[in-house]
Amino acid sequence: MTIYIPVISNRNGPKYKVIADAILKDIQDKRLVVGQKLPTHRDLAYRLGVTVGTITRSYAQLQRRGVVGARVGSGTFVLDATQHNQVFPDSVREPLIRNDNRITLAHPGNGEIDLSMNRPTPGPEAEQLGKTLAELAQADGLSILTQYNPAPGMPHHRAAMASLLQTIGLDCTGNDIILTNGAQHAMAACAVALLNAGDILLTEHLTYPGMSSIASHIGVRIRQVQMDEYGMRPDALEAAVRETGASMVYLIPIMQNPTNATMNMERLNAIADIAKRHNLILLEDDVYGFQPKTRNPPLAQLAPDNTIYINGFSKSIAPGLRVGCMKVPKPHFTALTQAVQITGWMVPPLMGEIATRWIETGIAQSIIKWHQDEAIARIAIAQDILSGFTFKSQPESLHIWLDLPEGHHADDTMRALRDKGVIMSGPESFITNQANIPRCLRLCLGSPPSREHLRMGLDRVRQVLSSPPISSLSRLDNMVI
Repeated sequence: MTIYIPVISNRNGPKYKVIADAILKDIQDKRLVVGQKLPTHRDLAYRLGVTVGTITRSYAQLQRRGVVGARVGSGTFVLDATQHNQVFPDSVREPLIRNDNRITLAHPGNGEIDLSMNRPTPGPEAEQLGKTLAELAQADGLSILTQYNPAPGMPHHRAAMASLLQTIGLDCTGNDIILTNGAQHAMAACAVALLNAGDILLTEHLTYPGMSSIASHIGVRIRQVQMDEYGMRPDALEAAVRETGASMVYLIPIMQNPTNATMNMERLNAIADIAKRHNLILLEDDVYGFQPKTRNPPLAQLAPDNTIYINGFSKSIAPGLRVGCMKVPKPHFTALTQAVQITGWMVPPLMGEIATRWIETGIAQSIIKWHQDEAIARIAIAQDILSGFTFKSQPESLHIWLDLPEGHHADDTMRALRDKGVIMSGPESFITNQANIPRCLRLCLGSPPSREHLRMGLDRVRQVLSSPPISSLSRLDNMVI
């Protein structure tokens, strides 16, 4: 049997990077194929004359690039890079079709159903946008919407956003608010303003990949903190703070992505208390916070001096209306305003004006209710079709976190689903420790354009999970390793 050994003699630089680059080149050149098992850390270290730690770093770098994945007890395998090398898969970038004056989304063809992107189902927002644009066309004073505006946003736009946040239990005024180009922009601004290369950012042990990607790009190290059904565990957070000296924590208290964990009042108070005692900055990502019909107050209400609160329109109103916000403690207001300015200058005034009109007229609130009701209906469909399987959900959540049956693994299951036309994103996106990939899949229920499409997609999921598991190892018996 031939053992795969990367050629590194013609490369310069740190050994771990040289090895990682050589393996990546072999994957790109198809010398290593999807599903192929890489040598063990110890075996490759021996053959290349380096330490096991060097190989561990090389494999970790390849895992961060999304081209290999590890399975405890089985080894490290080449992944399908077209499915794993992006924070958001190609399936979310749906092309537009224009027929005369009508613009529509081109949904995946060939019976494909997208369960990969956590987004709300298109609802009444398109019709409301048409009406609002027609009203704006007849309005006076539109020139202000074509000019540079203050980086935190126009005062009446900030006041409107504050009034919307008050409906979910957050005491604030427009003076506390900085508007952003969506919640993702707010996260990036926080990282730019408050973190430096080499710093440690604490997150839940399964966390939103958009934040991990931001941290990686500026050289910030992620330390993931253990969770339970109520989110980040206070004892684990306390231990991580003492061990690392970290000063910032990123967390999602409501309908956590991907696990759906939601903090109860006891957990919220415990996290707030730790933040106060250790003078931590909490980055509270509450982007799903408008979804629940009833909810606990935000962390920012319990620890206002320690919490930067982040929200936006993307999950409960309209993802294309790029309006997000931060509720910011006064000591950080100037730094975060400057970060918004250098990363996007300002929220586009037209977007801010549309959002403001929707809030002031109650349109935003009615769209939120529509999405709440639609999410409830789609969760019910999932509970019906996936009865007998174990998954975590919340009544108005846009996603479920599905435990795979015994013997099934995420990468094999995703390949089988892809063969059946169901597009998924893998669990490795949510972790930085690739040695312990969970046997779970996140199913996004809002992506299919109709409930019927959702039913078809979930039926295919049930078929795959009800079938005997596919073993990557059995397919590799006769492959060169």
